[in-house]
Amino acid sequence: MFKRTIIASAVLLATSTAWAASTGNQATVNQAQSGNTATINQVVGSVDNKANIDQAGNDNTAVTTQKNTGQSDADTRQVGDRNRGYILQQGDTNLSKASIDTKGNDNFADVIQQFENGGAVAGVVQDGESNDAKIKQDNGDGADSMITQISDGNQAVINNQISDFARASVQQLEGGAHKADVTQTAADGANAEVVQRGESNITKVLQATGNYDYAPAEGTSAVVTQSGSLNNADVTQYDSANVATVEQSGTGGKVVTLQQGSDAGEGNHLLAKQSGSSEFAELKQDGNRNRIETDQQGTGNDALINQTGDDNKAVVNQLASSTDGAVTIEQVGNDNYANAVQQAGSGNTIDIDQNGTGNQVASARDGEGKGAWTWGSDNELVVAQKGTDNWAYADASHSESVVKVSQDGELNNAKVESYLGSENKLTVTQNGAEHEANVYVNAGVGGGRNTVDVVQNESFNTANVTVLGSDNRAYVYQGSGSN
Repeated sequence: MFKRTIIASAVLLATSTAWAASTGNQATVNQAQSGNTATINQVVGSVDNKANIDQAGNDNTAVTTQKNTGQSDADTRQVGDRNRGYILQQGDTNLSKASIDTKGNDNFADVIQQFENGGAVAGVVQDGESNDAKIKQDNGDGADSMITQISDGNQAVINNQISDFARASVQQLEGGAHKADVTQTAADGANAEVVQRGESNITKVLQATGNYDYAPAEGTSAVVTQSGSLNNADVTQYDSANVATVEQSGTGGKVVTLQQGSDAGEGNHLLAKQSGSSEFAELKQDGNRNRIETDQQGTGNDALINQTGDDNKAVVNQLASSTDGAVTIEQVGNDNYANAVQQAGSGNTIDIDQNGTGNQVASARDGEGKGAWTWGSDNELVVAQKGTDNWAYADASHSESVVKVSQDGELNNAKVESYLGSENKLTVTQNGAEHEANVYVNAGVGGGRNTVDVVQNESFNTANVTVLGSDNRAYVYQGSGSN
């Protein structure tokens, strides 16, 4: 066996130097046990090639081909049985390096670097068993890709194409059966990083920013971190300078993000954080300088945000023991702001729809209170604003409260609140211009069955309603042309 290994090495060395035009070639093969196969080809126009294959177990396969590969370097090490590793560096792959390191059994790794890859570096490390890793870098300039899989049954794919400053790193650690797919096409300054712990998590990242010849500081980035089991993250980014961060822990959570429509240096930002079970968040942004921040904790919470325009921001926060809550925010236009919080309860729903410029539901940006809020259980809160310079504050605290605010026109202002008690219902509807409505319900000890309705149409209307105690009802209507 030792003789056969020496002969194989000699033949490979002879072969590599026999194919014209190459300089500085070196090939080394070490094989132990039986049934192993190793092939090294270094050919035509190569400059400073090196290739090492070291296989220790049985029935392993390693193939290295380096053609017009500049400062190329390839290294394959396999310990265990039935492992397969392929490295192909082709074309003028400047300063190329490719390395495959495998220890367990039945692992598969395939690294391809083709055509003018600049400072390309690719690496695969698989420690467990039955892992599958594929890296492909085409015209990647400063591309750098790394896959590390320690547990068993993981699958990872990295594909950087005309990928300029792209960098992709996938780590799938303890647990196993994870899947990660990172695709970056014509991605200029694109950056992607995936870390998965636990079991059976899935991450898909697509960054297709076009090829706009932006500098490395262009800023596109996607980072996904998942722990727990059966979580799913799908991140898609088009155009430039978009940044997405997804963090999931728990079981069965799902995050879907889409960011697009941004100019150079004017990208969108989003942060998605989920813990608990069966949570779902769909976050979409189209425009410039939009931001989304989410927090979800508990069971079965939903958050769906769709923003179109520039300088919009939506913040969703479902924490404490909130379960079965749902938040839906849709903003169209520029400079809209929304904030939604659900805590310490279950069955809550918040629905915010803003259309126009300068709408706010607070709190932050320009302040003015909570900006939609439910506390307790079985609450419902709906806010719809159209026009410009609208402002809404809403609070459905404690159980069985319903708050609805609808403003259509401009310069409207509504502040609605229920605070404590139960079975409260508050409704404010304003159409026209220059409206203002303030409603406050307390219903302290013992609660109450309070109902407040305020409807204001046309202009110059003002309404203030304060309800305390129980069994109260207040109704205010101000019609066309009233004060």
